[in-house]
Amino acid sequence: MATLKQPTSKIELRFSCTKLRDMDVLSKSDPMIIVHAENLINKGWDKIGRTERQKNTLSPTFQTPIKVDYYFEQIQKLRITVLDVDNDHNLDDSKGQEEIGIANVTLGNILSKAGQTAEVQILDKHQKPAGMVRVSAEQLMVTNQHFKMRLGGEGLDKKDLFGKSDPYFKMFRKTNNAAGFALVYTSEVHKQTLDPVFNECVFKLEDICGGDMTAPIRFEFYDWDSVGKHDFIGAFQTNTNDLLVKGMFYKLVNEKKQQKDPKNYKGSGKIKVFESELVREYNFLEYIAGGCEISLIVGIDCTGSNGEVTSPTSLHYQHPTNPNQYAKAIVSIGNVLAPYDFDGFYPVYGFGGVYPGSSQVSHCFPFAGPQQVFARGVEGILDAYYRNIGGITLSGPTYFAPLIREAASQASVPQNQVVQKYTILLIITDGEILDMENTIDAIVEASGLPLSIVIIGVGNASFTAMKELDADNGLLKSSKGQYAERDIVQFVPFQSLPNFEALASETLREIPGQFMAFMNKYKFKPNPPRVYQPPPVQTVQPVPSTTTPTVPPTTTTPTTQ
Repeated sequence: MATLKQPTSKIELRFSCTKLRDMDVLSKSDPMIIVHAENLINKGWDKIGRTERQKNTLSPTFQTPIKVDYYFEQIQKLRITVLDVDNDHNLDDSKGQEEIGIANVTLGNILSKAGQTAEVQILDKHQKPAGMVRVSAEQLMVTNQHFKMRLGGEGLDKKDLFGKSDPYFKMFRKTNNAAGFALVYTSEVHKQTLDPVFNECVFKLEDICGGDMTAPIRFEFYDWDSVGKHDFIGAFQTNTNDLLVKGMFYKLVNEKKQQKDPKNYKGSGKIKVFESELVREYNFLEYIAGGCEISLIVGIDCTGSNGEVTSPTSLHYQHPTNPNQYAKAIVSIGNVLAPYDFDGFYPVYGFGGVYPGSSQVSHCFPFAGPQQVFARGVEGILDAYYRNIGGITLSGPTYFAPLIREAASQASVPQNQVVQKYTILLIITDGEILDMENTIDAIVEASGLPLSIVIIGVGNASFTAMKELDADNGLLKSSKGQYAERDIVQFVPFQSLPNFEALASETLREIPGQFMAFMNKYKFKPNPPRVYQPPPVQTVQPVPSTTTPTVPPTTTTPTTQ
């Protein structure tokens, strides 16, 4: 049986550039880096991550690291694309951005250099120099710990002539490479104050100290200016162990001011640790092992745009050998989730049709009939679909809000530390929805519940508006101005997938992250793992005989005389 190869190590890559080509006319470029790794199977390129955008600079130092698995036995080719960001609405999509150039390097070449740092030439589309990129690598330790802290300042230096300072800070971790310290965090700016109280910040422990609680961490405080260089206020150095001491004060030191007047210089302010905490990081499987149930609700589009059920061109047509896309979606998603639903009963609803016995269009009705909300197992869902779709009058329009609110009602069962349950609503639909505002309102209302919504688009519709629900470009905002607490929607058009096998993988890939966002927000911990209880051994008791057993006759082996 084939096994997954385990990486030799997990590596963190950090990037900075110098002398980038300026792509803007009236200002400097706004660079960002996207990194791809060669796929050894199909010889294509897989995106492994991107940095943030740095504004108006040709020599950026990027804060966001990119993590990659390192395999000693492989040549791992990396393609580093440097972009000038012109469209900041979707930074994950390189389309619409202007390419400054590309640098190619192998992970082995980076790791083998002194300080595990390599400088690589960036080449434009015409293979002409467009700058340099420095890549620094460091091995990551996995600690499963998060570090939380909140800092405040007292009496910071006044740097502005006609007002107080606008302070913010940068946080750096010690590295083993030539860079010395690497930027890991930049705080928000507080305007016109010498006594700022900064927002709480949360880090993975390995991101700030590599898992070494005594490793140096450097803080630098600045006065933000809208034009020109930000003014340096002062700095201090500490470690994670010391930061965990609540109420600790640190003196900010500006070395230039200290050297200029060592006798009279008293510091540039104080920084106080208001809150600090080391928190255990749990993972999705720990909740499953502790007995958290994952339940499934299915919603099936019964609008007229699917086509008459008896027509071979209908999306609901029941071909004798080739299941339609609705059936494939039910089987693919259902088979993945079935093991996590303890009772095996799934609510199945239709929307946008007239069910038998009714004369009006309903946007959320039990698919198998008024008294038959539940189907048993994936086979039961499929059977309910095949048996009942022909008896439903397909109509319209396509509304999602009633179905989402029904799922939200079922997901509203009170949660506590002992009883944990998470619901996934699977909506299979063939076209654009016509109640977008109500749907967004329903999603925002449900975003605080243990609920995820998976939407699969079948057929050849464009689904342009549907992508808005996915919230990849920012949290949804309701008609009342309320933002969703978290992203709970994943949309996948069936036709975009390379094969049927990829459906569940692509559709469900965001579920663990959405699940963890809910559990972390409401501070639910996983319960202790359930202990395996082997089934009791069934012993067969002998049945007393009422007759005298027959004794077989004794036989002897004849002897040869």
